Amino acid sequence: MPSNGFETSDVAKARAIRSLIHDQDLVICLYPHLFAVEQMLRLSGMRSQRIRRFHDSRAEAMTYLNSISTPHWLLVSEQLRDGSGLDLLRDGKRLHAGHRSLLLINRPGGSTLRLARRLDVDACLDERSVELRNGALIAALTAMKHGRRFVDPGLMDAERVQSETPKLLSERQVEILALVAEGLSNRDIADRLHISVNTARDHLSEILTRLDVSNRASAVSAALRLGLIP
Repeated sequence: MPSNGFETSDVAKARAIRSLIHDQDLVICLYPHLFAVEQMLRLSGMRSQRIRRFHDSRAEAMTYLNSISTPHWLLVSEQLRDGSGLDLLRDGKRLHAGHRSLLLINRPGGSTLRLARRLDVDACLDERSVELRNGALIAALTAMKHGRRFVDPGLMDAERVQSETPKLLSERQVEILALVAEGLSNRDIADRLHISVNTARDHLSEILTRLDVSNRASAVSAALRLGLIP
């Protein structure tokens, strides 16, 4: 018998999750919390006759997805042991358009959410919401069950805050960084924008300073993460 309201609430939430996933084939690909989630599902009585696949890498999950022809629910974290969960969801949906997808985001920010929308991810969930057990996971699974989209309100707040943050880079610097992302050298950038090589170099130096990185590759990575370039 539960001894307090918190335990009663947790039991009710576990039952709700079980009812939402019991008739679905699942691929759960998480890193680094896979073992804990796998044990939680088993201990909470969420075993099922339906498929339950647990992975922590894109390569392992893709090997399985390449072997099946039926739609599954793909519950995937943003970061995997060998890369991006978004890549897994993109490639999984290319294999079977019927797969439904939930992305667990551990670095809330506009760029990841925008990419998820472009990939038609069905539900986006802030990892902190799962840790807080605030009901967002149930809301996400319910939306997937009924063919609707879901975005965790916490992610929407992070996106709004980011959009209201003063720009780190000027429009010209963003333009130059986008060309760096294409692999252009300072000379190529200067030719493309009709500026001197020295001006291109100076802009890039300022970009590295503002993004607090030491090289071109890190600048591009930071810009993608911050949503400064598409």
